[in-house]
Amino acid sequence: MKALHSWVVLCAIFLSFPLFAQSPATLAELLERKNQTTHKCVTAVFSPEEIDLLRAHYGRRTDVPVTQMRVGGSDIFGIENSSETYGKFNKGNPAAFTPIANSPITNPNFEGAGAVNGNGSKAYVVDNDNNIYSLNLISGIYTLLGALTGIPPGESITGLEFDPTDGLLYALSTNAVVTTLLLINLVTIAATVVGITGMTLGIALAITVTGALFALDIDNDSIWSINKLTGLAVLIGAIGFDANFGQGMALSYVAGVILLAAFNNTVFDSELRIVNTVTGLTTLIGIIYVVATSQFAWIGNPDPDLSVADNLKRLFNLYPNPAGDSVYIQADERIESISIFDMFGRRVMYQPVDALTSELDISYLSSGQYVCSAVVNGKSGIYKIVKQ
Repeated sequence: MKALHSWVVLCAIFLSFPLFAQSPATLAELLERKNQTTHKCVTAVFSPEEIDLLRAHYGRRTDVPVTQMRVGGSDIFGIENSSETYGKFNKGNPAAFTPIANSPITNPNFEGAGAVNGNGSKAYVVDNDNNIYSLNLISGIYTLLGALTGIPPGESITGLEFDPTDGLLYALSTNAVVTTLLLINLVTIAATVVGITGMTLGIALAITVTGALFALDIDNDSIWSINKLTGLAVLIGAIGFDANFGQGMALSYVAGVILLAAFNNTVFDSELRIVNTVTGLTTLIGIIYVVATSQFAWIGNPDPDLSVADNLKRLFNLYPNPAGDSVYIQADERIESISIFDMFGRRVMYQPVDALTSELDISYLSSGQYVCSAVVNGKSGIYKIVKQ
């Protein structure tokens, strides 16, 4: 397990950091230090000069997205921890970052978790001292609400996410040995323990359109599903790269998928990825903010048009419902893509469309309830369907 010695290593790094400026570290020393797992900011481990040296060593710079998402380009909001700047980037091509405001949470403190609701009308962030702030996504104004109570001693919140099915706010807290699932009460500014997850260093949390919880543990670089009633986590699978430092994960309300703002330690770079909640494997979309070595500890991808649930359903028609072996989708505007999720939040079908109508073969699905999500002209709508 990667994280068992991370706190000792991190303390050693902090104690010896002033020496780096006096006696520059070699590239070999920097690479060795890079491989020590921690959920702290990359700038707490490396000086700006050292980051430049590692950046030059890897030389991995491109503004061309690797995977084209057929969902239109919508804004992803988040904190760029290296510069302590709140801003946004485009989901379709995340190469450019647009600053909105400076974060009031500055070194040695760390803005480690955040959550945005479906239409972006509510956003909250938490620092590593477990102080919670409300955030205006448009203006970038932070308002301190207070210090959260009820968090297990010695643990800091590392993941925060709204459940789109009921509006509840869930959180992960960890001490790099134990990770806990919490429910956050925004009225009393208090956390209630749901349960111990069984993960070591849970770093990011996301919830699907059907209310299924998933988390990233950077101790074993894997995605886990979490039971909302008990907090117990079950291993899904490996993400496919070495994750280190802060990571941000969130539901894309426009695309209906889980996005991960990852710091890929193998290439020492920040990347936007899609999470497969069935296998755990992630798919690279592109490098985030190519002109600098960046890190995003939280992200949010709301849909501003997601104001009333019923409005979503009018984006497209679905029939018959209940359905047999086929279901038909029709819309007045171009349907970009269709996804079907089971009630555990796992995507069981994805189909690009680029038309006004589409027939879906669902004969292979077991009988039961599913959620159909369609992206219509850049907007996302959902229907709950029954497979007979």
